[in-house]
Amino acid sequence: MPHRFDPTLSRRALLRGSAAWLGAAAFPTAVHALLARQARAGRPRGGEASGSPYGDPVPAIDQTTGLHLLDLPPGFTYRTFSWTGDPMLGGQPAPSNHDGMAVVQVVENRTRDLVLIRNHEVVLGELIGGSTGGPIYDASLGLGVPLGGGTTTLTFRRGQWIEARPSLGGTVGNCCGGPTPWESWLTCEETISDGRNLGGLIHGYVFEVPAPSHGPASAVPIVDMGLFRHEAVAIDPRTGFAYETEDGAEGSGFYRFRPNVPNGGLGSLEQGGALDMLKVVGEPDADLSTDVVQGQAFDVEWVPIPEPGLLPEAAVGQPIYLGPSGPYSQGRADGAANFSRLEGCWFADGSVYFADTTGGPAGDGVLWRYDPPETLGRQDDRGRLTAVFVSSGRPEADNIDNVTVSPRGGIVMCEDGGNPEGTRLVGLTPEGEAFPFAVNQVVLDAPPSGKPSIAPGDYRHREWAGVCFDPSGRWLFANLYAPGITVAISGPWARGPL
Repeated sequence: MPHRFDPTLSRRALLRGSAAWLGAAAFPTAVHALLARQARAGRPRGGEASGSPYGDPVPAIDQTTGLHLLDLPPGFTYRTFSWTGDPMLGGQPAPSNHDGMAVVQVVENRTRDLVLIRNHEVVLGELIGGSTGGPIYDASLGLGVPLGGGTTTLTFRRGQWIEARPSLGGTVGNCCGGPTPWESWLTCEETISDGRNLGGLIHGYVFEVPAPSHGPASAVPIVDMGLFRHEAVAIDPRTGFAYETEDGAEGSGFYRFRPNVPNGGLGSLEQGGALDMLKVVGEPDADLSTDVVQGQAFDVEWVPIPEPGLLPEAAVGQPIYLGPSGPYSQGRADGAANFSRLEGCWFADGSVYFADTTGGPAGDGVLWRYDPPETLGRQDDRGRLTAVFVSSGRPEADNIDNVTVSPRGGIVMCEDGGNPEGTRLVGLTPEGEAFPFAVNQVVLDAPPSGKPSIAPGDYRHREWAGVCFDPSGRWLFANLYAPGITVAISGPWARGPL
Protein backbone atom coordinates (compact mmCIF):
# COMPACT_ATOMS: atom_id res chain seq x y z
CA MET A 1 0.00 0.00 0.00
CA PRO A 2 1.23 3.56 -0.63
CA HIS A 3 2.44 5.45 2.42
CA ARG A 4 0.01 7.97 3.84
CA PHE A 5 1.22 11.54 4.23
CA ASP A 6 1.85 12.19 7.93
CA PRO A 7 2.34 15.95 8.48
CA THR A 8 3.56 15.35 12.02
CA LEU A 9 6.30 13.06 10.74
CA SER A 10 7.19 15.51 8.00
CA ARG A 11 7.56 18.46 10.35
CA ARG A 12 9.45 16.37 12.88
CA ALA A 13 11.84 15.04 10.24
CA LEU A 14 12.42 18.51 8.82
CA LEU A 15 13.10 19.97 12.27
CA ARG A 16 15.50 17.14 13.01
CA GLY A 17 17.10 17.93 9.70
CA SER A 18 17.08 14.70 7.77
CA ALA A 19 20.58 13.31 7.83
CA ALA A 20 21.40 14.18 4.26
CA TRP A 21 20.57 17.86 4.77
CA LEU A 22 22.19 18.80 8.07
CA GLY A 23 25.15 21.09 7.76
CA ALA A 24 25.19 21.41 3.99
CA ALA A 25 23.27 24.66 4.06
CA ALA A 26 24.85 25.97 7.24
CA PHE A 27 28.52 26.14 6.28
CA PRO A 28 28.81 27.03 2.58
CA THR A 29 32.20 28.73 2.92
CA ALA A 30 34.08 26.75 0.28
CA VAL A 31 31.33 27.09 -2.31
CA HIS A 32 30.90 30.81 -1.71
CA ALA A 33 34.64 31.39 -1.93
CA LEU A 34 34.78 29.45 -5.19
CA LEU A 35 32.02 31.49 -6.80
CA ALA A 36 33.39 34.75 -5.51
CA ARG A 37 36.80 34.06 -7.03
CA GLN A 38 35.26 33.09 -10.36
CA ALA A 39 33.24 36.30 -10.38
CA ARG A 40 36.40 38.35 -9.80
CA ALA A 41 38.91 36.78 -12.11
CA GLY A 42 38.06 33.25 -13.17
CA ARG A 43 40.03 30.13 -12.31
CA PRO A 44 43.59 29.64 -13.55
CA ARG A 45 43.69 26.70 -15.92
CA GLY A 46 46.53 24.30 -15.35
CA GLY A 47 45.30 21.41 -17.44
CA GLU A 48 45.75 18.97 -14.56
CA ALA A 49 44.60 18.44 -11.01
CA SER A 50 46.24 20.66 -8.43
CA GLY A 51 47.98 19.32 -5.35
CA SER A 52 45.66 18.19 -2.60
CA PRO A 53 45.30 20.55 0.39
CA TYR A 54 45.31 17.37 2.48
CA GLY A 55 48.53 16.06 0.94
CA ASP A 56 48.92 13.75 -2.01
CA PRO A 57 47.13 10.37 -1.64
CA VAL A 58 49.33 7.52 -0.43
CA PRO A 59 48.64 3.78 -0.05
CA ALA A 60 46.13 3.09 2.73
CA ILE A 61 45.08 -0.26 4.20
CA ASP A 62 41.44 -1.24 4.59
CA GLN A 63 40.78 -1.66 8.32
CA THR A 64 38.25 -4.41 7.53
CA THR A 65 40.16 -6.72 5.17
CA GLY A 66 43.78 -5.61 5.58
CA LEU A 67 44.03 -5.03 1.82
CA HIS A 68 45.42 -2.00 -0.01
CA LEU A 69 42.32 -0.85 -1.87
CA LEU A 70 42.64 2.94 -1.82
CA ASP A 71 45.18 5.72 -1.79
CA LEU A 72 44.19 8.48 0.66
CA PRO A 73 45.85 11.61 2.04
CA PRO A 74 48.06 11.03 5.10
CA GLY A 75 46.08 10.60 8.29
CA PHE A 76 42.90 9.30 6.62
CA THR A 77 41.57 5.80 7.24
CA TYR A 78 38.73 3.69 5.85
CA ARG A 79 36.81 0.48 6.33
CA THR A 80 34.78 -1.49 3.79
CA PHE A 81 31.45 -3.27 4.05
CA SER A 82 28.82 -5.20 2.11
CA TRP A 83 30.91 -6.33 -0.82
CA THR A 84 29.03 -8.01 -3.66
CA GLY A 85 28.00 -11.45 -2.43
CA ASP A 86 28.28 -10.71 1.30
CA PRO A 87 25.23 -12.04 3.19
CA MET A 88 22.52 -9.55 4.15
CA LEU A 89 19.83 -9.91 6.80
CA GLY A 90 17.76 -12.90 5.75
CA GLY A 91 20.74 -14.57 4.09
CA GLN A 92 20.43 -13.18 0.56
CA PRO A 93 23.80 -12.15 -0.95
CA ALA A 94 24.38 -8.45 -1.51
CA PRO A 95 23.72 -7.45 -5.14
CA SER A 96 26.45 -6.08 -7.40
CA ASN A 97 26.96 -2.73 -9.15
CA HIS A 98 26.92 -0.44 -6.10
CA ASP A 99 25.80 2.99 -7.30
CA GLY A 100 24.01 6.04 -5.85
CA MET A 101 23.67 6.31 -2.06
CA ALA A 102 22.98 8.72 0.80
CA VAL A 103 22.55 8.91 4.54
CA VAL A 104 18.79 9.14 4.99
CA GLN A 105 18.41 8.94 8.77
CA VAL A 106 20.27 9.51 12.01
CA VAL A 107 18.66 7.36 14.69
CA GLU A 108 18.75 9.44 17.86
CA ASN A 109 19.46 6.52 20.17
CA ARG A 110 22.35 5.82 22.50
CA THR A 111 24.56 4.75 19.61
CA ARG A 112 23.37 7.36 17.05
CA ASP A 113 23.06 4.92 14.15
CA LEU A 114 23.45 6.19 10.59
CA VAL A 115 21.10 4.65 8.03
CA LEU A 116 22.13 4.70 4.37
CA ILE A 117 20.22 3.47 1.31
CA ARG A 118 22.22 2.24 -1.67
CA ASN A 119 21.29 1.65 -5.32
CA HIS A 120 22.26 -1.34 -7.47
CA GLU A 121 22.46 -0.67 -11.21
CA VAL A 122 21.52 -4.20 -12.26
CA VAL A 123 19.14 -5.22 -15.04
CA LEU A 124 18.87 -9.03 -14.80
CA GLY A 125 19.96 -10.89 -11.70
CA GLU A 126 18.71 -12.24 -8.38
CA LEU A 127 15.55 -10.45 -7.27
CA ILE A 128 16.45 -8.16 -4.36
CA GLY A 129 14.30 -9.16 -1.40
CA GLY A 130 12.63 -11.94 -3.34
CA SER A 131 13.67 -14.56 -0.78
CA THR A 132 12.78 -12.38 2.21
CA GLY A 133 9.36 -11.09 1.19
CA GLY A 134 10.58 -7.56 0.53
CA PRO A 135 8.72 -5.05 -1.64
CA ILE A 136 8.84 -5.90 -5.36
CA TYR A 137 7.69 -3.76 -8.31
CA ASP A 138 8.06 -6.10 -11.31
CA ALA A 139 9.58 -9.53 -10.84
CA SER A 140 10.77 -10.28 -14.38
CA LEU A 141 9.55 -7.80 -17.02
CA GLY A 142 7.96 -10.89 -18.55
CA LEU A 143 11.38 -12.17 -19.66
CA GLY A 144 11.39 -15.18 -17.36
CA VAL A 145 14.59 -13.96 -15.67
CA PRO A 146 14.44 -11.94 -12.44
CA LEU A 147 15.10 -8.20 -12.49
CA GLY A 148 18.10 -7.50 -10.27
CA GLY A 149 17.93 -3.73 -9.78
CA GLY A 150 16.81 -2.03 -6.59
CA THR A 151 18.12 -0.89 -3.23
CA THR A 152 19.71 -2.17 -0.06
CA THR A 153 19.76 -0.42 3.31
CA LEU A 154 22.90 -0.19 5.46
CA THR A 155 23.45 0.67 9.14
CA PHE A 156 26.65 2.30 10.43
CA ARG A 157 27.27 2.69 14.18
CA ARG A 158 30.18 4.46 15.88
CA GLY A 159 32.60 3.79 13.06
CA GLN A 160 31.49 0.19 12.54
CA TRP A 161 29.29 -1.36 9.86
CA ILE A 162 26.40 -3.24 11.45
CA GLU A 163 24.06 -4.69 8.83
CA ALA A 164 22.75 -4.64 5.27
CA ARG A 165 19.22 -5.56 4.25
CA PRO A 166 17.20 -5.65 1.01
CA SER A 167 14.74 -2.75 0.70
CA LEU A 168 13.34 -2.67 -2.89
CA GLY A 169 13.44 -5.14 -5.76
CA GLY A 170 12.02 -5.69 -9.20
CA THR A 171 13.35 -2.47 -10.72
CA VAL A 172 15.86 -1.95 -13.54
CA GLY A 173 19.21 -0.17 -13.66
CA ASN A 174 18.90 1.84 -10.45
CA CYS A 175 21.68 4.31 -11.03
CA CYS A 176 21.42 7.23 -8.66
CA GLY A 177 18.63 9.08 -6.84
CA GLY A 178 18.58 11.36 -3.86
CA PRO A 179 17.57 11.75 -0.20
CA THR A 180 14.40 13.47 0.97
CA PRO A 181 14.05 15.73 4.04
CA TRP A 182 11.68 13.15 5.58
CA GLU A 183 14.07 10.21 5.97
CA SER A 184 13.68 8.34 2.72
CA TRP A 185 15.55 7.76 -0.53
CA LEU A 186 14.34 8.30 -4.08
CA THR A 187 15.80 5.57 -6.28
CA CYS A 188 15.89 6.18 -10.03
CA GLU A 189 15.70 3.73 -12.92
CA GLU A 190 18.10 4.62 -15.72
CA THR A 191 16.47 2.26 -18.19
CA ILE A 192 13.30 2.75 -20.25
CA SER A 193 11.58 -0.54 -20.99
CA ASP A 194 8.09 -1.80 -21.78
CA GLY A 195 7.35 -5.38 -20.77
CA ARG A 196 3.56 -5.20 -20.96
CA ASN A 197 3.33 -7.46 -23.99
CA LEU A 198 5.20 -10.11 -22.00
CA GLY A 199 3.22 -9.71 -18.80
CA GLY A 200 5.63 -7.24 -17.23
CA LEU A 201 5.46 -3.51 -16.54
CA ILE A 202 6.87 -0.22 -17.81
CA HIS A 203 10.20 0.95 -16.36
CA GLY A 204 11.95 4.31 -16.26
CA TYR A 205 10.53 5.70 -13.03
CA VAL A 206 11.40 7.05 -9.58
CA PHE A 207 10.46 5.08 -6.45
CA GLU A 208 10.55 6.10 -2.79
CA VAL A 209 12.29 3.87 -0.22
CA PRO A 210 11.91 4.88 3.46
CA ALA A 211 14.31 4.22 6.30
CA PRO A 212 13.31 0.87 7.90
CA SER A 213 11.82 2.55 10.97
CA HIS A 214 9.09 4.02 8.72
CA GLY A 215 8.09 0.71 7.17
CA PRO A 216 8.66 -0.93 3.78
CA ALA A 217 8.74 0.75 0.39
CA SER A 218 5.41 0.97 -1.42
CA ALA A 219 7.00 -0.19 -4.73
CA VAL A 220 4.71 2.34 -6.46
CA PRO A 221 6.31 4.33 -9.30
CA ILE A 222 6.04 8.12 -9.09
CA VAL A 223 4.78 8.48 -12.65
CA ASP A 224 4.44 12.28 -12.64
CA MET A 225 8.19 12.63 -11.98
CA GLY A 226 8.63 11.50 -15.57
CA LEU A 227 9.33 8.41 -17.66
CA PHE A 228 12.94 8.75 -18.79
CA ARG A 229 16.48 7.52 -18.13
CA HIS A 230 16.67 8.92 -14.62
CA GLU A 231 19.92 9.66 -12.86
CA ALA A 232 19.63 11.75 -9.70
CA VAL A 233 17.14 13.81 -7.67
CA ALA A 234 17.63 16.71 -5.27
CA ILE A 235 14.81 18.25 -3.22
CA ASP A 236 14.64 21.90 -2.17
CA PRO A 237 13.05 21.71 1.31
CA ARG A 238 11.80 25.31 1.09
CA THR A 239 9.46 24.65 -1.83
CA GLY A 240 9.29 20.85 -1.93
CA PHE A 241 10.39 20.97 -5.57
CA ALA A 242 12.41 17.98 -6.78
CA TYR A 243 15.12 18.59 -9.40
CA GLU A 244 15.98 15.66 -11.68
CA THR A 245 18.76 14.80 -14.11
CA GLU A 246 18.44 12.68 -17.26
CA ASP A 247 21.21 10.54 -18.73
CA GLY A 248 19.83 10.32 -22.24
CA ALA A 249 21.53 8.52 -25.10
CA GLU A 250 20.43 11.26 -27.53
CA GLY A 251 20.46 14.31 -25.27
CA SER A 252 19.50 15.08 -21.69
CA GLY A 253 17.21 17.48 -19.91
CA PHE A 254 17.22 19.05 -16.45
CA TYR A 255 13.78 18.82 -14.85
CA ARG A 256 11.78 20.29 -11.98
CA PHE A 257 8.93 18.37 -10.33
CA ARG A 258 6.37 20.46 -8.43
CA PRO A 259 4.46 18.05 -6.15
CA ASN A 260 0.79 18.37 -5.38
CA VAL A 261 1.69 17.95 -1.69
CA PRO A 262 4.51 20.48 -1.29
CA ASN A 263 4.92 19.93 2.47
CA GLY A 264 6.35 16.50 1.79
CA GLY A 265 6.16 13.34 3.86
CA LEU A 266 6.35 9.65 3.06
CA GLY A 267 4.25 8.84 0.03
CA SER A 268 3.51 12.48 -0.76
CA LEU A 269 5.30 12.45 -4.13
CA GLU A 270 3.15 9.51 -5.20
CA GLN A 271 0.18 11.91 -5.03
CA GLY A 272 1.41 13.47 -8.29
CA GLY A 273 2.47 16.89 -9.46
CA ALA A 274 3.69 18.86 -12.47
CA LEU A 275 6.93 18.35 -14.41
CA ASP A 276 8.93 21.15 -16.08
CA MET A 277 12.16 21.26 -18.14
CA LEU A 278 14.81 23.97 -17.95
CA LYS A 279 15.08 26.55 -20.74
CA VAL A 280 17.59 29.36 -21.24
CA VAL A 281 15.88 32.75 -21.30
CA GLY A 282 16.08 34.27 -24.79
CA GLU A 283 17.87 31.22 -26.24
CA PRO A 284 15.34 28.59 -27.30
CA ASP A 285 16.81 25.15 -28.02
CA ALA A 286 20.08 26.10 -26.29
CA ASP A 287 22.77 23.41 -26.44
CA LEU A 288 24.79 23.46 -23.22
CA SER A 289 26.58 20.18 -23.87
CA THR A 290 30.01 21.24 -25.16
CA ASP A 291 30.56 24.96 -25.69
CA VAL A 292 30.79 25.89 -22.00
CA VAL A 293 33.23 28.21 -20.23
CA GLN A 294 33.84 28.02 -16.51
CA GLY A 295 31.99 30.82 -14.73
CA GLN A 296 29.53 31.27 -17.60
CA ALA A 297 26.02 32.02 -16.36
CA PHE A 298 22.53 32.05 -17.87
CA ASP A 299 19.14 33.28 -16.78
CA VAL A 300 16.79 30.31 -17.05
CA GLU A 301 13.08 29.56 -16.89
CA TRP A 302 10.89 26.46 -17.13
CA VAL A 303 8.62 24.97 -19.76
CA PRO A 304 5.83 22.56 -18.78
CA ILE A 305 5.86 18.89 -19.78
CA PRO A 306 2.20 18.09 -20.55
CA GLU A 307 2.60 14.28 -20.42
CA PRO A 308 5.38 13.29 -17.96
CA GLY A 309 4.59 9.58 -18.31
CA LEU A 310 4.52 9.53 -22.11
CA LEU A 311 6.13 6.41 -23.59
CA PRO A 312 7.48 7.20 -27.08
CA GLU A 313 5.83 5.22 -29.84
CA ALA A 314 9.17 3.68 -30.77
CA ALA A 315 9.54 2.37 -27.20
CA VAL A 316 6.24 0.47 -27.08
CA GLY A 317 6.93 -3.21 -26.50
CA GLN A 318 10.71 -2.69 -26.32
CA PRO A 319 12.56 -4.34 -23.38
CA ILE A 320 15.30 -1.73 -23.79
CA TYR A 321 14.73 1.67 -25.43
CA LEU A 322 17.60 4.11 -26.01
CA GLY A 323 15.95 6.88 -28.01
CA PRO A 324 14.83 10.30 -26.75
CA SER A 325 12.36 10.13 -23.89
CA GLY A 326 8.81 11.46 -24.02
CA PRO A 327 9.52 14.31 -21.55
CA TYR A 328 12.72 15.27 -23.40
CA SER A 329 10.98 15.46 -26.78
CA GLN A 330 8.15 17.55 -25.35
CA GLY A 331 10.54 19.95 -23.63
CA ARG A 332 12.76 20.40 -26.67
CA ALA A 333 9.72 21.09 -28.84
CA ASP A 334 9.05 24.04 -26.52
CA GLY A 335 12.66 25.34 -26.62
CA ALA A 336 14.12 23.64 -23.53
CA ALA A 337 17.91 23.31 -23.17
CA ASN A 338 19.96 20.25 -24.06
CA PHE A 339 22.87 18.82 -22.06
CA SER A 340 25.21 15.95 -22.90
CA ARG A 341 24.73 13.28 -20.16
CA LEU A 342 23.46 14.55 -16.84
CA GLU A 343 24.35 12.49 -13.78
CA GLY A 344 24.78 13.44 -10.09
CA CYS A 345 22.60 16.06 -8.40
CA TRP A 346 22.75 17.54 -4.86
CA PHE A 347 21.00 20.34 -2.97
CA ALA A 348 23.04 22.62 -0.67
CA ASP A 349 22.88 26.21 0.56
CA GLY A 350 19.77 27.09 -1.43
CA SER A 351 21.13 25.79 -4.74
CA VAL A 352 21.19 22.61 -6.80
CA TYR A 353 24.49 21.24 -8.10
CA PHE A 354 24.43 18.76 -10.97
CA ALA A 355 27.04 17.14 -13.21
CA ASP A 356 27.15 16.72 -16.97
CA THR A 357 29.55 13.80 -17.12
CA THR A 358 30.64 14.23 -20.76
CA GLY A 359 29.95 17.95 -21.00
CA GLY A 360 32.39 20.75 -21.78
CA PRO A 361 34.94 21.28 -24.56
CA ALA A 362 37.12 18.37 -23.36
CA GLY A 363 34.14 16.07 -22.87
CA ASP A 364 35.25 15.30 -19.30
CA GLY A 365 32.52 17.01 -17.35
CA VAL A 366 30.85 20.20 -16.18
CA LEU A 367 29.56 20.91 -12.69
CA TRP A 368 26.53 23.20 -12.89
CA ARG A 369 24.85 25.21 -10.14
CA TYR A 370 21.18 26.15 -10.41
CA ASP A 371 20.03 29.03 -8.18
CA PRO A 372 16.22 29.08 -7.83
CA PRO A 373 14.38 32.42 -7.69
CA GLU A 374 13.92 31.91 -3.92
CA THR A 375 17.71 31.99 -3.50
CA LEU A 376 18.13 34.99 -5.79
CA GLY A 377 15.33 36.95 -4.12
CA ARG A 378 13.38 37.18 -7.38
CA GLN A 379 9.61 37.45 -7.51
CA ASP A 380 9.23 35.68 -10.85
CA ASP A 381 10.03 32.06 -11.75
CA ARG A 382 13.40 32.73 -13.35
CA GLY A 383 16.57 31.25 -11.90
CA ARG A 384 20.25 31.33 -12.79
CA LEU A 385 22.48 28.55 -14.13
CA THR A 386 26.25 28.79 -13.62
CA ALA A 387 29.09 26.55 -14.81
CA VAL A 388 30.90 26.19 -11.47
CA PHE A 389 33.59 23.86 -12.82
CA VAL A 390 34.56 22.75 -16.34
CA SER A 391 37.14 19.97 -16.60
CA SER A 392 39.98 20.70 -19.00
CA GLY A 393 40.69 16.98 -19.44
CA ARG A 394 41.34 13.64 -17.75
CA PRO A 395 44.32 14.78 -15.63
CA GLU A 396 42.13 17.39 -13.96
CA ALA A 397 38.82 15.50 -13.62
CA ASP A 398 37.77 12.49 -15.68
CA ASN A 399 34.02 12.35 -16.45
CA ILE A 400 32.56 13.65 -13.20
CA ASP A 401 29.47 11.71 -12.11
CA ASN A 402 27.89 11.59 -8.65
CA VAL A 403 28.48 14.75 -6.61
CA THR A 404 27.96 15.87 -3.02
CA VAL A 405 28.54 18.92 -0.82
CA SER A 406 29.99 18.45 2.67
CA PRO A 407 28.61 20.06 5.84
CA ARG A 408 31.55 22.47 5.55
CA GLY A 409 30.53 23.45 2.01
CA GLY A 410 33.20 21.42 0.21
CA ILE A 411 32.42 19.75 -3.11
CA VAL A 412 33.37 16.13 -3.89
CA MET A 413 32.88 14.55 -7.33
CA CYS A 414 33.10 10.91 -8.46
CA GLU A 415 35.04 10.01 -11.59
CA ASP A 416 33.58 7.65 -14.19
CA GLY A 417 36.20 7.94 -16.90
CA GLY A 418 37.89 4.55 -16.74
CA ASN A 419 41.41 5.74 -15.88
CA PRO A 420 43.55 2.55 -15.78
CA GLU A 421 45.81 4.12 -13.15
CA GLY A 422 42.88 4.54 -10.77
CA THR A 423 39.66 6.51 -10.83
CA ARG A 424 39.38 9.20 -8.17
CA LEU A 425 37.20 11.07 -5.78
CA VAL A 426 37.96 14.67 -6.79
CA GLY A 427 37.55 17.67 -4.52
CA LEU A 428 37.36 21.36 -5.38
CA THR A 429 39.40 24.00 -3.59
CA PRO A 430 37.81 27.38 -2.72
CA GLU A 431 39.70 28.69 -5.77
CA GLY A 432 37.85 26.23 -7.99
CA GLU A 433 40.81 23.92 -8.64
CA ALA A 434 40.28 20.17 -8.75
CA PHE A 435 42.44 17.94 -6.56
CA PRO A 436 42.58 14.15 -6.08
CA PHE A 437 41.32 13.03 -2.69
CA ALA A 438 40.94 9.25 -3.00
CA VAL A 439 42.28 6.89 -5.67
CA ASN A 440 40.82 3.49 -6.54
CA GLN A 441 43.62 0.91 -6.26
CA VAL A 442 41.57 -2.29 -6.19
CA VAL A 443 43.66 -5.06 -7.76
CA LEU A 444 42.79 -8.57 -6.59
CA ASP A 445 44.96 -11.57 -7.38
CA ALA A 446 42.42 -13.87 -5.73
CA PRO A 447 39.03 -13.55 -4.04
CA PRO A 448 39.46 -11.87 -0.65
CA SER A 449 39.04 -14.11 2.37
CA GLY A 450 35.38 -14.97 2.92
CA LYS A 451 34.29 -13.42 -0.40
CA PRO A 452 34.22 -16.24 -2.95
CA SER A 453 31.90 -14.38 -5.34
CA ILE A 454 34.48 -11.62 -5.96
CA ALA A 455 36.38 -12.36 -9.15
CA PRO A 456 40.12 -11.62 -9.28
CA GLY A 457 41.05 -8.71 -11.51
CA ASP A 458 42.22 -5.14 -11.89
CA TYR A 459 39.33 -2.85 -10.94
CA ARG A 460 41.22 0.43 -10.84
CA HIS A 461 39.41 1.73 -13.94
CA ARG A 462 35.94 1.17 -12.45
CA GLU A 463 33.92 4.15 -11.31
CA TRP A 464 33.25 5.71 -7.95
CA ALA A 465 29.61 6.35 -7.01
CA GLY A 466 27.29 7.18 -4.13
CA VAL A 467 29.51 9.78 -2.48
CA CYS A 468 27.94 11.42 0.59
CA PHE A 469 28.78 12.73 4.06
CA ASP A 470 27.11 12.06 7.37
CA PRO A 471 25.53 15.16 9.00
CA SER A 472 28.50 15.74 11.31
CA GLY A 473 30.95 15.73 8.40
CA ARG A 474 33.08 13.12 10.15
CA TRP A 475 32.42 10.29 7.70
CA LEU A 476 32.55 10.28 3.92
CA PHE A 477 30.78 7.29 2.39
CA ALA A 478 31.19 6.12 -1.19
CA ASN A 479 30.84 3.07 -3.42
CA LEU A 480 33.25 1.33 -5.73
CA TYR A 481 30.83 0.25 -8.46
CA ALA A 482 32.81 -2.90 -9.21
CA PRO A 483 33.61 -5.32 -7.73
CA GLY A 484 30.95 -3.72 -5.52
CA ILE A 485 32.29 -2.26 -2.25
CA THR A 486 30.98 0.38 0.14
CA VAL A 487 33.59 2.41 2.03
CA ALA A 488 33.54 4.77 5.00
CA ILE A 489 36.42 7.29 5.12
CA SER A 490 37.42 9.46 8.07
CA GLY A 491 40.33 11.70 8.93
CA PRO A 492 41.55 15.27 9.51
CA TRP A 493 38.93 17.08 7.41
CA ALA A 494 39.74 20.44 8.96
CA ARG A 495 43.08 20.50 7.08
CA GLY A 496 41.26 21.31 3.85
CA PRO A 497 37.98 22.46 2.36
CA LEU A 498 35.95 19.23 2.42
